Amino acid sequence: MDIIEKLSKLIDKHYITQHTISFYEKELGLKPKYLSKLAKKNNTLPPCQLLLEKQIWHGKTLLKNTDKTVKEIASEMNFEDHFYFSKVFKRKTGQTPTEYRSSVK
Repeated sequence: MDIIEKLSKLIDKHYITQHTISFYEKELGLKPKYLSKLAKKNNTLPPCQLLLEKQIWHGKTLLKNTDKTVKEIASEMNFEDHFYFSKVFKRKTGQTPTEYRSSVK
């Protein structure tokens, strides 16, 4: 299994509680910034994008399949506050969490 595959598995396991790439580098026994350099060299998404995509996917799943508030979802996903979660969500999807929920229900 290559490093990117290992990173992907770690992200799947820890994306809710661990939001920093340095955590994943430490878990993989890598030097700081190594994952970013490796991604650039291999023309793959940067590790921060892989992590963010997983977080957005989870947010979408919760918005679609639960009646939890945006605040509850942000808290469950360990975002500092629901405003930041909403800002990140809109930047990645083009919709606020509320708009997304309305479009899929």
